[in-house]
Amino acid sequence: MSEGVQTNSFSFPLPRWNHLLGVLIFFSSIIGLLFLNEHGFLGSKAHLLSPFLIKEVKVMSEWPLTVSEVKSWLPNLEGKSLISVNAKELVLSMEQRPWIAHAMVKKQYPDRLWIEVETKRPRALSVIKGTSYFIDAKGLVIEKARPRILKTLDLPFISMTADSDKWDVSRILGVTEQFKMLFKSKYSLSQVILGNYPYFKMFLDNPKLELVLNIENWESQSKILETLLVDPPSQMEQLQRINLIFPKKAVVSIHN
Repeated sequence: MSEGVQTNSFSFPLPRWNHLLGVLIFFSSIIGLLFLNEHGFLGSKAHLLSPFLIKEVKVMSEWPLTVSEVKSWLPNLEGKSLISVNAKELVLSMEQRPWIAHAMVKKQYPDRLWIEVETKRPRALSVIKGTSYFIDAKGLVIEKARPRILKTLDLPFISMTADSDKWDVSRILGVTEQFKMLFKSKYSLSQVILGNYPYFKMFLDNPKLELVLNIENWESQSKILETLLVDPPSQMEQLQRINLIFPKKAVVSIHN
């Protein structure tokens, strides 16, 4: 060896680096499997590659749906791979059910699946071809009226006699909700009849009272209605009918 040349030997901790590299590869593989399955690339074969088998399916639901009812709509998920569950498809399938407004699926690794559902809120009843149906705030049919649910709700019937293509049922339902907030303690709303647009009637119970309204000036007339119902003139007897179709004017009929 030439004079003045010095050599040094270095030892690298290869086993330690190999161990870390192996751990990184393992977790990268798991993340890759999750990504591929969520994007539909693995399909039905994903369960062969997964150690994450579902041991529990936890369902959280709102009235009127029970947990057992929601579970009856689900495929058999226990024992399946958590990776192979396509959350988007499951949500879409759940949201096709009549009462479900929104559904959410959460994967809790290593072995649990959470499903939460938010239900639609019935706002009225509508008779279609002789059968009563619940309708939501948008005026859309939810489901055929069930006696079990009817017993716990105070919903008005909505019917149309003319101009069905002109009426925005969701707007009418907004009026009924506003009415309930104003007069809940004194009156109960039993029926709404949509006639020749823009005129409609609301029928109240306890005591019985008929309101004739114009959807185009309802908001400006609501103060007059509130005064007549909450604080009527002392000389008036029991009101029978209030006509509010004319702007800034009320025509009142009373029981004799």
